[in-house]
This record gives sequence, structure tokens and C-alpha cells, in this order.
Amino acid sequence: MLREAHELLSHGHDVVVAYVETYGRPRTIELLRGLEVLSRKEVAYRGTTLEDMDLDAVVARRPEIALVDELAHTNAPGMSNQKRWQDVEQLRDAGIDVISTLNVQHVESVKDLVEKVAEVPVRETIPDRVLDGADVIQFIDIAPEALRKRMRHGNVYRRDRVDTALANFFRPRNLAAMRQIGLRLVADSMAGSSHVVSSPEDVLVAISCGHSSEELMRRGARLARRRGGSCTVVTIQSGPEHLPETERFREVAAQLGASFAVLGGRDVADAIIQAARDVGADHVVIGECAGGGGRARLRPTIVDRIIDGLPDSEVHVISLVGRPVDPPAAADGPARERPDPMALLQQVSADTRRRAMLRVYLGYARGCGATTAMLDEGRRRAGRGTDVLVGAYRVHGEPEQALSGLDVPAGWRGVRSERPLDVEAVLARNPQVVCLDDLAELDSKGRPRLEAVPILLRAGITVLATLHLLSVQSAAAAVSSLLGRTMVGPLIPDELLGMFDELEVVDVPPAELLQRIAEDGILSPAERAVAMQQELRPSVLAMLRETALRIVADHVDRQFVAELREGQWSWPYEVRARIALCLPVLPGLEQRIRGAARYAREQDATFAVVSVRRPGLSEDEKALLGAYTTLTHQLGGEFLRLESGQVADALARYIQGSQTTEVILGHRRRSSWQPWDTTSQLIRLLEGVDIHILRRQS
Repeated sequence: MLREAHELLSHGHDVVVAYVETYGRPRTIELLRGLEVLSRKEVAYRGTTLEDMDLDAVVARRPEIALVDELAHTNAPGMSNQKRWQDVEQLRDAGIDVISTLNVQHVESVKDLVEKVAEVPVRETIPDRVLDGADVIQFIDIAPEALRKRMRHGNVYRRDRVDTALANFFRPRNLAAMRQIGLRLVADSMAGSSHVVSSPEDVLVAISCGHSSEELMRRGARLARRRGGSCTVVTIQSGPEHLPETERFREVAAQLGASFAVLGGRDVADAIIQAARDVGADHVVIGECAGGGGRARLRPTIVDRIIDGLPDSEVHVISLVGRPVDPPAAADGPARERPDPMALLQQVSADTRRRAMLRVYLGYARGCGATTAMLDEGRRRAGRGTDVLVGAYRVHGEPEQALSGLDVPAGWRGVRSERPLDVEAVLARNPQVVCLDDLAELDSKGRPRLEAVPILLRAGITVLATLHLLSVQSAAAAVSSLLGRTMVGPLIPDELLGMFDELEVVDVPPAELLQRIAEDGILSPAERAVAMQQELRPSVLAMLRETALRIVADHVDRQFVAELREGQWSWPYEVRARIALCLPVLPGLEQRIRGAARYAREQDATFAVVSVRRPGLSEDEKALLGAYTTLTHQLGGEFLRLESGQVADALARYIQGSQTTEVILGHRRRSSWQPWDTTSQLIRLLEGVDIHILRRQS
């Protein structure tokens, strides 16, 4: 935020610092120099003096742009507004543009996810509508280990607080999960404005005002956001007196942008069914608490009655209290892994004596600043005494300025704006860290620079590199289809991205990127004129930016799941949805598979189809499963066949072992409920998993 303020100031804009919290960080304090900082307002409170933003002073100063740190901050008692985001709304109403900062854990709709991951309460949030109302959202990405290193060097907390922070909130697991939540939150915000939704689907959430109600409300709100519909929260109370917690949940609903209603009635199931019909809910979200044993299992529960009473709605049952399920037995067979085209790269990275790693900065278009991010990281390391060499680069403007503070092969004499990679020269120089611009380009001998990476890692040299999104096969293919022409240039397979130790996206809003290209001379006027009709069209840039965010989120997700499966972290964490469609061996279910695949794509989720059958299928059943398997793979999913006589138990073992977050089941075919029903058994067996029952006609 402060760097952008300096850039805006250099272009003649009137910028003031309305409120910035430095926390005593030297680099933050340094960036405040040269900026106009307005005085704060002092408030006496319980024998102490608190400082906050002086809203009246900012309005009286009437700058073009105001910097307001920590959007979710709670103001001191006695201020005109309770929350800082309310101050920001007043500034915008006064005609003042605002640049602010926000951490992902402070967004209301993901508060429960963050609390589950970090195991600490989040006390300050902003309503989702505030984020939705932002003109521009920019994601500041950093790999977890890079952030932890920054903390160890004293750049975030005082030295005496670093160890405590690293052992608690800033654990790698927490950072990885919150980073993924943030990446997908920004990507989803872009998708919501660019994708066409066929028709909005409304959501009804039924709560008991118990301890699990907030989680149900947030899940329902996220579902409504993805489906483009409204969210209604209802609670059923039999007496005239409202429960004391009711108003608190009404406030949470308002924060989530949902309506809230208290309904009367002694029959909870009937009241929820009627409410869903009244609002025309396409989806109903309900919770399932631990049920009784013995004879209680011989009667349909409230959830069973709601499922049977709403055949035209999709019902999501979140089983919040259940009993643990044993992990899948070894007899289920080894997990099938896809072939690894870059196994050598991983092996070299793991085996080197001096720990060498590959960090890649991903830019979605020319001018994003990936090269600058790489060189800045090189300068940070060089400033701490690390031997850093810039092995290959292409910079704009004066190369001496872009490469200042860094070493280049053969010294600075005759340095040019572009230099290819000379692998032998880098090995002879033997630095601790080498910077390689654009991994998809060729080296000085016409070989892909990528081929040099295992050689450098084997030599114990850490590699900082950049990669352009259009050098990735899938992204290049998507843009080629969009533009109607083939993208020219060397490409790398998507599988390679999984071999990177760290992958960071360099995120720049498209409008800012276009302005940067025009002002910094990144392209000549003729090149820019052509590109503006092709890959620099706003719609193409928006698609590329969303793709880059999701690629990095997928990379984090793969690493996250690998840690889970190795048993280093506990489960479950709903960071990225993992959807499993449970499919009986019956004909005519192709549309169900296609619908589940489409639903998974809309949520940016992984997708699997699971079928549980007894051993000894007929030839017709084998042929049917073969056809379903082929279709699933064509749609980008995985098909699994489990052999067991106990369908619910087998599914529960698979779901827990695969970290599945949502199970899709067809509506019950029987006309009446039965105690051994698979859906009812799964609800009892699973905890924290969305049991999604489709409409009867699906």
C-alpha cells in the first residue's frame, strides 16, 4: 500500500496517510518518509489514551486518495463509527478514494474456516458486502516459509516475540491454509463479475441457535455466493420467548448479507419444510447432531423427514457431531499416482547436501512485475550476506538501476538490458543463490533454461526464477482458443508446476497493469496497439489473472494435502472443496456425473466418482462401470470402485482417507424411510462433511 502511495505521488496525485500502523517495523517506518501523515485523534478510555483515525480531519483535508490501514479494525470507544470500514464508507461518500489493507482471516464468510485452521478466535471482521463493494482487490502473495524467514529476521515482530509467534499462529499449516483461502477468495470475486450464471439458486439455512449454528450460516452464505442467489436463515422456536442467543445470530446473518427469521411451531421438520417451500429454496442447509442409540435409530430423524419432505430441493446435511471412522485399510489397495515427469527435479532438490530450493514468481502477463519481485528477493538475501548472482534477466529501463545491489556474470562493464543464461559460467561462479528470468526461454546454447534447474540444484545452488502464465500449456491453449490463434513461444507442461518448492503469484489488477505498460515503455507503441486487440484485452487479462490465482491455489493445495496424508497435520480443514459423487451401478446416470463435474468446476473443487459394490459384477455391470469411468476421466475427475458389503462403512472410510469435504448422493428411491438407509448411516458416521442430497429428478 505504501509503495503504491509513493508511485501515485510521483505521478502527481494528492495522497495522504489517514492512518497507518507501523508496529515499530523499520521498513514500514522507512516507507512512510516522504508521505503526508495526518495527525491522529486521541481518546481517553479507562485511564489511558487511545489513538485512532481522525475522520473529520481527513474529510476537511479532502485529499484525492487516503491510505487507511487495517480495514477490519474496531475503533476506540467514543468515535463516530464503531468500525474502521464504516469510516472508509464515509470517506468514499465524501468523494475521497481509499486504499486500505485487510487480512483474509477478517472476512466474515471465511471466519469459521480460519478459526478451525488456526485454532484461535477471530474477533474482528468486515461484512462480505464491504469486500464486494471494493473497486479493486489485489492479493499480496508470499510462500509460508518465506514469511517465516521474514519473521526470523525481525521484520514483523520484536525478536523476543518471534519464537512464540512461529510456534502458534504462524505455523506452516496455518499459513498454507489461509493463503489458499485468500487466493480462492480473490479468484472467486473475479469469477463472480465475469462468469454468466444460468439462474440464481437461493439457499435456506435452518439453525438451532446452538454452538454449531454460526458454521452452518457461513457454509450456507458461501453456497449462496457461489450460486448467485440469496441466503435466508431461519430458526424454529416453539414458545413466544426468543432464546437469548437469537439476536446475536441475527447480527451474524446481517454481516453475511443474509436475511433472518424466527418461525414458530412445535414440529421442527414441518416448519423447515414449509419455510423452504415458501421462499422457493433450491438448497437447504441443516445440521445433524449426534442421535440416540437403540430404538431411536428405528425412527426417522428430523433430517430424514426434511430430506423426504423436500424432493425438489437439494439438501446439504452438515454432520457436526459424529464418531470417528477408522482410516482406510491397506486392503483397499495402494493409491494410484499419476506419472511424475519431473521426478529428477524433486529428487535432486531433496538430496542436495546444502539445502537448495526452487522458488518461482508467476506473472499472468507482461509487465506484472515478476522480474522485479525476483530481483527484490535477491536483494533482500544479498543484504543479509548471501552470495546472490543474477544469471539471466530481461529488464526495462536502465539495467544498472534494475539490478542495483546484485552481482551479474562478468561484472558490470557493458551490462545490457537482457542477458541469456550461461549455465557453465554460473556453475564456475558457484553462488549460493541464482536469479533466472523466464524459465521457458532458451539459454546461451539454445537449450530450455528449465533444463538447467536440476543441474543448479544438484550443485547446491538455490534458484529464484520467473515464469509467465502464457508459457504454461493449459493457459496458452485457453488463450489460443479465446483469440483464435496459436500462442507462439516455448511451453512447459502443467505437471511441472507441482515440482516447484515454492510458487508465488505476482498479482496486479488489469487496469493498473495496462497503465504500467503505457507509462514504463514495456512495449513499443506498435506492439502495444497490437497487444491491446489480443492478449491485453481487459476480458483476456481478467481470465489470465483468475487462472494464475487458481494455479497457485492448486499448488498450495497439493502441498497441503501431501502434508495431511503424511500425518503431519490433523484433518479436516475445508480449504479447497473435495467432492465425491457416490454412484450406484445403474444405467442412465451420465447426467448425474456431468452435473457433479460442473458443480465441482463452479466451486473450483476436486472431483471423484465412487461406486461401492459387492464382488462379482455381471458383464453388463462391468461395461456400465467402464463407460462411467471413461466419462469421469474425460470430465477431469477420478473414478474409484470399492468392494464391500457395507456401503456406508466403505464410503465413510474412503471419505475420511481422501479428505473429502462434500459427498453427493442421489435422492432416496424408496417411497418410505428405512433404518439401514445409506444416507442416514453416512450422516451418523461422518463429522464436518457436507452430505449433499440431490433433487429427486437429478
